[in-house]
Amino acid sequence: MAYQALYRKWRPRTFDSVIGQESITDTLKNAIKRGKVSHAFLFAGPRGTGKTSCAKIFAKALNCTNLQDGEPCNECANCIAADKGSMPDIMEIDAASNNGVDEIREIRDKVKYAPTEGKYKVYIIDEVHMLSMGAFNALLKTLEEPPEHVVFILATTELQKVPATIISRTQRYNFKRISKDDLEKRMKYILDQENIKYEDKALAVIAQVADGGMRDALSILDQLLSYEKESVNYQDALEITGFAAKENIEKILLALLEQNPESALKLAQTELAQGASSKNILDELIEMATKSLMLIKAGDDNQSTFLSEDFVQKIKDIPTNIFYRLITLANKALNDLRYTNQQQIPLEVFLVEAGSKQEEQVASSTAAPVQAAPAKVNTNMQAELAALKKQVVDLTQQISKLSNKPMLAKDQVFHLDTAVPKTSPKITKKTIVKEVKKSPRKIKKTTAENRKQVYHVLENATKEDLTAIKNVWPDLQSVLEVSEKALLDVLEPVAASPDQVVMKCKYTLWFENASDGDLLDKLTDLIEKFAKHSYGIVLVPDDDWLAVRKEFVESHKEELLAKKKQQIENKESKENSEIVNRAKDLFGDAVTIKD
Repeated sequence: MAYQALYRKWRPRTFDSVIGQESITDTLKNAIKRGKVSHAFLFAGPRGTGKTSCAKIFAKALNCTNLQDGEPCNECANCIAADKGSMPDIMEIDAASNNGVDEIREIRDKVKYAPTEGKYKVYIIDEVHMLSMGAFNALLKTLEEPPEHVVFILATTELQKVPATIISRTQRYNFKRISKDDLEKRMKYILDQENIKYEDKALAVIAQVADGGMRDALSILDQLLSYEKESVNYQDALEITGFAAKENIEKILLALLEQNPESALKLAQTELAQGASSKNILDELIEMATKSLMLIKAGDDNQSTFLSEDFVQKIKDIPTNIFYRLITLANKALNDLRYTNQQQIPLEVFLVEAGSKQEEQVASSTAAPVQAAPAKVNTNMQAELAALKKQVVDLTQQISKLSNKPMLAKDQVFHLDTAVPKTSPKITKKTIVKEVKKSPRKIKKTTAENRKQVYHVLENATKEDLTAIKNVWPDLQSVLEVSEKALLDVLEPVAASPDQVVMKCKYTLWFENASDGDLLDKLTDLIEKFAKHSYGIVLVPDDDWLAVRKEFVESHKEELLAKKKQQIENKESKENSEIVNRAKDLFGDAVTIKD
């Protein structure tokens, strides 16, 4: 006979042999004993937790001719046929490969026929979330009101993908992850039955890697037996799974607890070179730190099973808050692993951060006195700025009188020099005059030019062009660098013509200096790339946009009304033309059109 994998060979045949799902198996047994079997069940939970096994046992028990306290006897003809997969009244369907409407319609047509050998016709649909929406809809009515002799059992690992209309028509059972203790007990039982020697530490490693799945645990165990044949050794388990030795994890943890990140980094790098993964090292550190904490805090001696006596003695005097901090940082590093391809970096950052608490305290203590200084500096700075501001205003008034020009308001004169450093060069009269004259002219000129351009865009604006610009905004968000994404928060497209787009600028200061950078050029190129059309960008300050638009509407009211009327007439003319053409298609050219 060909070799059979352990998880297939040792698949549960009764409810009592299902590990870690006692509440579910007891409920199913009681339903059979009391004759209160529903027409549809939904088994949901992680992989390898017993969903398909329970479905097979339940289907077998429903058709068993010699029930044993709600359990199948596994001896009658129906049970034997069910175990062999030859029972005609038990149909197993893989929804991953039979997910179309036609397959579900075939089931719907066949359910009306009575069972041939058993009491019930049982349909087991595995991975039901893979069905298409059309297939789900075809199943709805049959699932809600099937014939009395039909039972549906749906199994899925992704409950969120199953429509609510399906869930509401079934009894839902949530399968949980199997505990490490239960996994180890089951593996020990199987190895004892197979007369294979094993080490407890090796089974603990396998249970850790399996992550609550019995099938995963037995698959790893099978792989380990293929590697070493007739024994399960601790070192072999480490090599197969990529886990680090407990002794080395103890050394890394001690180095972190003693604030020695250099030693922890060297030890971790050695484990990585020997095949251990960053995730496994972090998982083991969290597990060991948790066990150590339980040993210190709760005095639980059971936690010391896999901890060396020397390690236990060294950690007894360490404060518990250090363990809390270490576990928190390790969990953060595990989360960071999901978002990077450089798996080693989060581990190394964690090791440095977790082992440098004393340095952080020193840094924070030295930084405290420095924070008191800015108050005095700020006071002196404010006094100096006030004096400079008064000097600027006085000089501006004198210049205005001499040149017979209107005097600028105080807020217009001093609107940029808000943070003059203490060591700044002495401001001369010429410098001040130059700044006062130049800045307002530049802003006024820029605003005037932009207003003309805005008017030009509004005269030719179309809704289609504006929609095209807004549609590419998410694409721009995905290609811009992190430092450049703020540009999209500053700008907002408000009007667009076939050749230009008006963008409202949130900050006036950014609007005044926008021409100095390359961001607008880059944004123009990206818009052309995604929209397949070139648009020039016209900026307008956020505060001025409503006023500019109002002025344009008031000055071009008649033109806008005429344009709108022309659009309506064109639309009506087009519709009438389409009606005439349709009439000619139906009745020929003999049709006479009357106004």
